[in-house]
Amino acid sequence: MAPVSAATSLPCGDGQDAARPAASCTATLGDMHDAAPRPPQDYPWPEALPPLAVLGAGGAAEPAADLPAADAALARLGAAGLEGRHLVLAVGSNRNPQVIAAKYAHAGLLQDAQAATVLVTAHVTGIAVGHSAHASAPGYVPAAPFAAPGARTEVTGLWVTTEQREAIDVTEPNYERLALPVGPFPLELAAGEAPAAAEVYASRHGVIGRLRPLPLHASQQELFDRLAALVDPDPFEGDAAEVCARLAADPEDARALLASHGLDLPDGLPRP
Repeated sequence: MAPVSAATSLPCGDGQDAARPAASCTATLGDMHDAAPRPPQDYPWPEALPPLAVLGAGGAAEPAADLPAADAALARLGAAGLEGRHLVLAVGSNRNPQVIAAKYAHAGLLQDAQAATVLVTAHVTGIAVGHSAHASAPGYVPAAPFAAPGARTEVTGLWVTTEQREAIDVTEPNYERLALPVGPFPLELAAGEAPAAAEVYASRHGVIGRLRPLPLHASQQELFDRLAALVDPDPFEGDAAEVCARLAADPEDARALLASHGLDLPDGLPRP
Protein backbone atom coordinates (compact mmCIF):
# COMPACT_ATOMS: atom_id res chain seq x y z
CA MET A 1 0.00 0.00 0.00
CA ALA A 2 1.68 3.18 -1.18
CA PRO A 3 1.96 6.12 1.22
CA VAL A 4 0.30 9.45 0.56
CA SER A 5 2.63 12.35 -0.23
CA ALA A 6 1.88 16.04 0.14
CA ALA A 7 0.74 17.60 -3.14
CA THR A 8 -2.95 17.57 -3.98
CA SER A 9 -5.77 19.52 -2.31
CA LEU A 10 -8.55 17.28 -1.03
CA PRO A 11 -11.71 18.03 0.95
CA CYS A 12 -11.86 17.21 4.63
CA GLY A 13 -14.60 15.14 6.25
CA ASP A 14 -17.86 15.62 8.11
CA GLY A 15 -16.94 17.92 10.91
CA GLN A 16 -15.41 20.97 9.30
CA ASP A 17 -15.76 24.30 11.06
CA ALA A 18 -18.84 25.93 9.59
CA ALA A 19 -17.48 29.37 10.38
CA ARG A 20 -14.50 28.96 8.08
CA PRO A 21 -14.59 29.55 4.32
CA ALA A 22 -14.71 26.50 2.09
CA ALA A 23 -11.13 27.06 0.98
CA SER A 24 -9.90 26.35 4.51
CA CYS A 25 -11.54 22.92 4.48
CA THR A 26 -8.97 21.45 2.13
CA ALA A 27 -5.99 19.35 3.09
CA THR A 28 -2.77 19.41 1.12
CA LEU A 29 -2.36 15.79 0.07
CA GLY A 30 -1.30 13.83 -2.92
CA ASP A 31 -0.80 10.60 -4.84
CA MET A 32 -4.10 9.07 -3.76
CA HIS A 33 -5.89 7.07 -6.41
CA ASP A 34 -8.91 9.35 -5.89
CA ALA A 35 -7.07 12.65 -5.83
CA ALA A 36 -9.80 14.83 -7.35
CA PRO A 37 -11.75 16.95 -4.85
CA ARG A 38 -15.04 15.29 -4.00
CA PRO A 39 -18.12 17.29 -5.06
CA PRO A 40 -19.94 18.39 -1.89
CA GLN A 41 -23.32 17.59 -3.45
CA ASP A 42 -22.27 13.91 -3.63
CA TYR A 43 -21.68 13.66 0.13
CA PRO A 44 -21.12 11.20 1.84
CA TRP A 45 -19.26 9.62 -1.09
CA PRO A 46 -20.26 6.02 -0.27
CA GLU A 47 -17.90 3.21 -1.15
CA ALA A 48 -18.64 -0.52 -0.97
CA LEU A 49 -16.41 -2.26 1.57
CA PRO A 50 -15.87 -5.88 2.60
CA PRO A 51 -17.12 -6.77 6.10
CA LEU A 52 -13.55 -6.63 7.42
CA ALA A 53 -10.65 -4.78 5.79
CA VAL A 54 -7.29 -3.20 6.52
CA LEU A 55 -6.79 0.37 5.32
CA GLY A 56 -3.35 1.54 4.27
CA ALA A 57 -1.93 5.03 3.82
CA GLY A 58 -2.86 5.12 0.14
CA GLY A 59 -6.59 4.82 0.84
CA ALA A 60 -7.05 1.25 -0.40
CA ALA A 61 -8.90 -1.18 1.87
CA GLU A 62 -7.73 -4.79 1.56
CA PRO A 63 -10.16 -7.55 2.68
CA ALA A 64 -9.27 -9.68 5.71
CA ALA A 65 -10.79 -13.08 6.45
CA ASP A 66 -10.95 -12.61 10.23
CA LEU A 67 -9.42 -10.60 13.06
CA PRO A 68 -6.24 -12.73 13.30
CA ALA A 69 -5.72 -12.13 9.57
CA ALA A 70 -6.29 -8.38 10.08
CA ASP A 71 -3.82 -8.38 12.97
CA ALA A 72 -1.29 -10.19 10.79
CA ALA A 73 -1.78 -7.60 8.04
CA LEU A 74 -1.13 -4.81 10.55
CA ALA A 75 2.07 -6.55 11.62
CA ARG A 76 3.24 -6.86 8.01
CA LEU A 77 2.74 -3.11 7.61
CA GLY A 78 4.70 -2.40 10.77
CA ALA A 79 1.59 -0.97 12.44
CA ALA A 80 0.28 -1.33 15.98
CA GLY A 81 -1.86 -4.42 16.50
CA LEU A 82 -5.52 -4.49 17.44
CA GLU A 83 -4.84 -4.73 21.17
CA GLY A 84 -4.97 -1.25 22.65
CA ARG A 85 -6.79 0.32 19.71
CA HIS A 86 -10.09 2.21 20.07
CA LEU A 87 -13.30 1.39 18.21
CA VAL A 88 -14.85 4.51 16.67
CA LEU A 89 -18.17 4.16 14.84
CA ALA A 90 -18.44 6.14 11.60
CA VAL A 91 -21.86 7.19 10.28
CA GLY A 92 -21.08 9.67 7.47
CA SER A 93 -18.14 10.29 5.16
CA ASN A 94 -15.73 8.76 7.68
CA ARG A 95 -17.08 5.45 6.37
CA ASN A 96 -15.16 6.16 3.16
CA PRO A 97 -11.59 4.81 3.55
CA GLN A 98 -10.13 7.48 1.29
CA VAL A 99 -11.60 10.22 3.47
CA ILE A 100 -9.92 8.65 6.52
CA ALA A 101 -6.61 8.26 4.67
CA ALA A 102 -6.79 11.93 3.66
CA LYS A 103 -7.30 12.98 7.28
CA TYR A 104 -4.32 10.91 8.36
CA ALA A 105 -2.16 12.42 5.63
CA HIS A 106 -3.16 15.93 6.68
CA ALA A 107 -1.88 15.04 10.16
CA GLY A 108 1.40 13.76 8.74
CA LEU A 109 0.55 10.06 9.07
CA LEU A 110 1.92 9.27 5.62
CA GLN A 111 3.29 5.75 6.05
CA ASP A 112 1.38 2.46 6.28
CA ALA A 113 2.87 1.87 9.73
CA GLN A 114 1.25 5.12 10.92
CA ALA A 115 -2.03 4.96 8.98
CA ALA A 116 -3.02 1.29 8.89
CA THR A 117 -6.55 0.94 10.29
CA VAL A 118 -8.93 -1.99 10.56
CA LEU A 119 -12.43 -1.31 9.20
CA VAL A 120 -15.31 -3.56 10.25
CA THR A 121 -18.99 -3.53 9.37
CA ALA A 122 -21.04 -3.10 12.53
CA HIS A 123 -24.68 -2.86 13.57
CA VAL A 124 -25.66 -0.77 16.58
CA THR A 125 -29.06 -0.89 18.28
CA GLY A 126 -30.65 2.23 19.74
CA ILE A 127 -28.96 4.61 17.29
CA ALA A 128 -30.15 6.02 13.97
CA VAL A 129 -28.48 8.47 11.59
CA GLY A 130 -29.83 11.83 10.50
CA HIS A 131 -28.30 15.19 9.61
CA SER A 132 -26.40 17.63 11.79
CA ALA A 133 -28.17 20.99 12.13
CA HIS A 134 -25.37 22.89 10.42
CA ALA A 135 -23.73 23.25 7.03
CA SER A 136 -20.11 22.24 6.54
CA ALA A 137 -17.57 24.64 5.09
CA PRO A 138 -17.82 23.01 1.61
CA GLY A 139 -21.60 23.42 1.77
CA TYR A 140 -22.98 19.93 2.36
CA VAL A 141 -25.11 19.09 5.39
CA PRO A 142 -23.31 16.22 7.13
CA ALA A 143 -24.60 13.12 8.86
CA ALA A 144 -25.00 12.83 12.63
CA PRO A 145 -26.23 10.05 14.92
CA PHE A 146 -29.15 10.30 17.32
CA ALA A 147 -30.73 8.05 19.93
CA ALA A 148 -33.55 5.95 18.47
CA PRO A 149 -34.83 3.18 20.76
CA GLY A 150 -35.36 -0.03 18.84
CA ALA A 151 -33.53 1.10 15.70
CA ARG A 152 -30.76 -1.12 14.32
CA THR A 153 -28.30 0.75 12.13
CA GLU A 154 -25.36 -0.31 10.01
CA VAL A 155 -22.21 1.71 10.62
CA THR A 156 -18.50 1.24 9.99
CA GLY A 157 -16.24 0.53 12.93
CA LEU A 158 -12.74 2.01 12.78
CA TRP A 159 -10.15 0.28 14.97
CA VAL A 160 -7.78 3.24 15.44
CA THR A 161 -4.68 4.05 17.44
CA THR A 162 -4.68 7.01 19.81
CA GLU A 163 -2.65 9.01 17.28
CA GLN A 164 -5.07 8.20 14.47
CA ARG A 165 -8.04 9.13 16.65
CA GLU A 166 -6.43 12.47 17.44
CA ALA A 167 -5.90 13.09 13.71
CA ILE A 168 -9.62 12.53 13.09
CA ASP A 169 -10.59 14.68 16.10
CA VAL A 170 -8.84 17.68 14.55
CA THR A 171 -11.13 17.47 11.50
CA GLU A 172 -14.30 17.34 13.60
CA PRO A 173 -14.69 20.71 15.39
CA ASN A 174 -18.47 20.59 14.95
CA TYR A 175 -18.63 17.19 16.64
CA GLU A 176 -17.75 15.75 20.02
CA ARG A 177 -16.52 12.19 20.39
CA LEU A 178 -18.75 10.37 22.88
CA ALA A 179 -18.39 7.04 24.63
CA LEU A 180 -21.23 4.73 23.62
CA PRO A 181 -21.70 1.96 26.19
CA VAL A 182 -22.79 -1.30 24.57
CA GLY A 183 -25.23 -2.01 27.41
CA PRO A 184 -27.89 0.50 26.31
CA PHE A 185 -26.53 0.48 22.75
CA PRO A 186 -25.83 -3.16 21.80
CA LEU A 187 -23.18 -3.51 19.13
CA GLU A 188 -22.58 -6.39 16.74
CA LEU A 189 -19.40 -6.60 14.68
CA ALA A 190 -18.98 -8.58 11.47
CA ALA A 191 -15.77 -9.97 12.99
CA GLY A 192 -14.81 -10.25 16.64
CA GLU A 193 -16.51 -9.25 19.87
CA ALA A 194 -17.56 -5.69 20.61
CA PRO A 195 -15.66 -3.87 23.37
CA ALA A 196 -17.40 -2.66 26.51
CA ALA A 197 -17.78 0.77 24.93
CA ALA A 198 -17.30 2.18 21.46
CA GLU A 199 -17.14 5.85 20.50
CA VAL A 200 -19.10 7.96 18.04
CA TYR A 201 -18.89 11.55 16.80
CA ALA A 202 -22.06 13.44 17.76
CA SER A 203 -22.97 16.90 16.47
CA ARG A 204 -22.50 19.91 18.72
CA HIS A 205 -25.46 21.54 16.91
CA GLY A 206 -28.11 18.88 17.37
CA VAL A 207 -29.82 17.09 14.50
CA ILE A 208 -32.29 18.38 11.93
CA GLY A 209 -35.93 17.73 12.73
CA ARG A 210 -38.99 19.27 14.28
CA LEU A 211 -40.99 16.74 16.28
CA ARG A 212 -38.44 14.00 15.63
CA PRO A 213 -35.13 13.87 13.76
CA LEU A 214 -35.18 13.52 10.00
CA PRO A 215 -33.54 10.27 8.90
CA LEU A 216 -30.46 10.40 6.72
CA HIS A 217 -31.52 11.18 3.17
CA ALA A 218 -30.13 9.25 0.23
CA SER A 219 -28.70 12.41 -1.32
CA GLN A 220 -28.08 16.05 -0.55
CA GLN A 221 -30.63 16.90 -3.25
CA GLU A 222 -33.37 14.97 -1.41
CA LEU A 223 -32.45 16.68 1.85
CA PHE A 224 -32.40 20.16 0.31
CA ASP A 225 -35.79 19.58 -1.32
CA ARG A 226 -37.19 18.56 2.07
CA LEU A 227 -35.67 21.55 3.84
CA ALA A 228 -36.96 23.93 1.17
CA ALA A 229 -40.46 22.74 2.08
CA LEU A 230 -39.86 23.31 5.81
CA VAL A 231 -38.24 26.74 5.80
CA ASP A 232 -37.97 29.75 3.55
CA PRO A 233 -36.83 28.07 0.29
CA ASP A 234 -33.76 30.26 0.06
CA PRO A 235 -31.04 28.96 0.57
CA PHE A 236 -32.14 25.33 0.14
CA GLU A 237 -34.11 25.60 -3.08
CA GLY A 238 -32.53 24.49 -6.36
CA ASP A 239 -29.92 22.13 -7.73
CA ALA A 240 -27.80 20.48 -5.02
CA ALA A 241 -24.50 21.76 -6.43
CA GLU A 242 -25.84 25.32 -6.45
CA VAL A 243 -27.24 24.96 -2.92
CA CYS A 244 -23.90 23.65 -1.63
CA ALA A 245 -22.13 26.63 -3.18
CA ARG A 246 -24.66 28.97 -1.57
CA LEU A 247 -24.27 27.35 1.85
CA ALA A 248 -20.48 27.35 1.56
CA ALA A 249 -20.57 31.12 1.12
CA ASP A 250 -22.16 31.52 4.57
CA PRO A 251 -22.46 28.23 6.52
CA GLU A 252 -23.30 30.06 9.75
CA ASP A 253 -26.38 31.54 8.11
CA ALA A 254 -27.68 28.04 7.36
CA ARG A 255 -27.14 26.95 10.97
CA ALA A 256 -28.93 30.02 12.30
CA LEU A 257 -31.79 29.55 9.83
CA LEU A 258 -32.35 25.95 10.95
CA ALA A 259 -32.28 27.04 14.60
CA SER A 260 -34.70 29.92 14.00
CA HIS A 261 -37.22 27.47 12.52
CA GLY A 262 -36.89 25.10 15.47
CA LEU A 263 -35.23 22.46 13.33
CA ASP A 264 -32.30 21.72 15.66
CA LEU A 265 -33.30 18.88 17.97
CA PRO A 266 -31.16 17.33 20.72
CA ASP A 267 -29.68 14.03 19.60
CA GLY A 268 -30.51 12.28 22.89
CA LEU A 269 -27.09 10.62 23.17
CA PRO A 270 -25.46 10.23 26.60
CA ARG A 271 -22.93 12.89 27.53
CA PRO A 272 -20.75 13.14 30.64
